[in-house]
Amino acid sequence: MTSALEEAVASVAVRIDDVQEFRAQAAAVAQALGPAVIGELCTRFHSPPPTEPPGFGPEQRGLGGWLSAWQFAIFELLFAFESAALPVLRQVAFGAYDWIQGNAIEVLARLAARGIDREQIIAELRREFPRLQVEAQLYSVGPLLYHAAQDPAVAAVVQELESIPEWRAAAEELGRAADG
Repeated sequence: MTSALEEAVASVAVRIDDVQEFRAQAAAVAQALGPAVIGELCTRFHSPPPTEPPGFGPEQRGLGGWLSAWQFAIFELLFAFESAALPVLRQVAFGAYDWIQGNAIEVLARLAARGIDREQIIAELRREFPRLQVEAQLYSVGPLLYHAAQDPAVAAVVQELESIPEWRAAAEELGRAADG
């Protein structure tokens, strides 16, 4: 049986192919649920409902496609919770390695772009980014370069992060991968 929280997260995840719908649904769900669910959401990063919705099975999205959409939905909800989600975002971003670190870093940078704890987040990223595993670096830089091309506020944050040698190396590696 699915819980109301699972249904709420799934209602965001199934909209992943349309960025505007995805973000709008996340904002609406976050407003309806309230930040009191942040702790429970964080226990669900690796636990989507076992039955994928139509169009999200391995044959359509590949192995882990539903899990990925689910995780993106949770992080978009955390983004919508803004400063209330900062402690958990920092814990995931700068804690023990997990493939979701990149998601947390992306959301922190997007919040900084909104002016939420901007200077502190940028200082933390400058300090912590070089310590991250390369996979987490790549997984955070890629989406942020995409967002920077769409949003001048994110571009301004990315510009500040370009002073980090490891950031530049990750961006260059992603550029080489895209070119060839």
